[in-house]
Amino acid sequence: MHSVLRRALALAAGVLLLAGCAADSAPDGSDASSSGGMATIQVPAGGSTSDGVLCIGYTEADGFNPYLVNSSLVAQNAGLVFENLVEITPEMDLEYRLAQSIVSAGNQVIITPRSGCTFADGSPVTAEDLLASLQAAQASAMYGGRFANVTGMRLQNDTVVLDLAAPDSLFAYLCDIPVMKSGETGLSAPTASGRYTYGDGADQLVANPRAPFGAGEGPAEIRLWPVSGYDELVSSFSQGSVNLYDAISDSDAAGSMTSQQSFYRTNELIYLGVNSTSEKPLLATATGRVALSRMTDRRKLAQESFYSRAYPATGIVNSFYPCVRDAQVISADADTAELPALMAALGYTLDPMTGYYADASGARLEVQLLVYTGSVYKRYAANLLRQQWGEAGVYVQIVEQDNFDQYKEQVLSGQFELYIGEVKLYNNMDITPFLTGGALSMGLAQSEELLAARDAFRLDTAAAGTLEQTFADLMPLVPLVWQNGTVVCSRDVTGVSASVSGVFYSLANLAVA
Repeated sequence: MHSVLRRALALAAGVLLLAGCAADSAPDGSDASSSGGMATIQVPAGGSTSDGVLCIGYTEADGFNPYLVNSSLVAQNAGLVFENLVEITPEMDLEYRLAQSIVSAGNQVIITPRSGCTFADGSPVTAEDLLASLQAAQASAMYGGRFANVTGMRLQNDTVVLDLAAPDSLFAYLCDIPVMKSGETGLSAPTASGRYTYGDGADQLVANPRAPFGAGEGPAEIRLWPVSGYDELVSSFSQGSVNLYDAISDSDAAGSMTSQQSFYRTNELIYLGVNSTSEKPLLATATGRVALSRMTDRRKLAQESFYSRAYPATGIVNSFYPCVRDAQVISADADTAELPALMAALGYTLDPMTGYYADASGARLEVQLLVYTGSVYKRYAANLLRQQWGEAGVYVQIVEQDNFDQYKEQVLSGQFELYIGEVKLYNNMDITPFLTGGALSMGLAQSEELLAARDAFRLDTAAAGTLEQTFADLMPLVPLVWQNGTVVCSRDVTGVSASVSGVFYSLANLAVA
């Protein structure tokens, strides 16, 4: 399955989701209203036999501690058993939980624990517990990548102080990690700190009356169904043994009238990689790349190519982050009013007979677009781009690659003019993978101006507008859409509220008929 290939691609500060992720180290390369909505889908016949109880998959050998196992299923279930330092809401706002505050100041971050919070056994949550959890996260395969910028951690009075190699104004967004007791981060089932704790048997979770947040919300009991791994989880859902799971592959969200899916926003960016070393001005110049961007109708891509499982990317920072909500300048719709002037400046003239632009020699303007055929949505996107750009006067030759390893090699070695890629950016919106020396920088135009804008943004989110304008002027890559995550559930499950921080962001309205 393509999810296995995606996991093999973890690269530097981001993960190349070129095929199509579950953790920081797991990889691939619409309108806002579609995110968080419910839609009927097809899944294999069966349906839930949960008799009114929420049933989720569970691998007993892996337990509940995502600091020990790099598993999307363990991370999903940890969201029930453990409370986080912070949560990122479905609207991409930051919500403080067991951290009272997280303050970034230059190369330091100060984390203050929230007072009055306890674990399920009644013991208080302390700064020592926060520090131990952060240390375990940094050492883990699941979360280690996001904390690569941290050079030291220590207690200072009743706070945790982190030293950074470089400033990070959005560091708090990286802290949606579970909090465990300082002496239990190496256990597979540490004392619960969240909304649920372990039941008397190995097959259930029960409500935690001491939960710091959300106590009393959601089902009183959640049943655990044993599975050996993700493939068996999907199979168990199709047979009705499980009635909810987080899909990590497009193909896993398909099948009967007995299920539905809920979308949530993620930081998985679908983008066009542009080879600036090309001799074609359309690719080699900022003016040309801006022209390509303006030919692109991102709203239609989200709605038609991704079936509303995505939303337009109108900048290099996720469009819903508060710091850029009024600062992005790229249009979600095609914007071709200035296209003739832009193309003329590049030396292209429109041939009225063919409807395509031609270069100074009279040759038709053609570009090659590389796409991996294993991703249905990206194939659809490639064809829609060919149509959109063709109507604007640029002929597109789609280059299909069936072998993912070969596709990856072509991208990483710069053997492309354009390619459709996907990357899971960390929640602090670090664009380093695209910059000089970054894992995804091959062929992309580099600029000291953009690097300076990135550094200013790292220091202060007030510089987000400058970063967005600088990026839009240089357009080293063309953002297309942000892809939604998908929770698949049986039709008797209602009120699912997920976010990039977890499938079970809120249980207030979750019910099983």
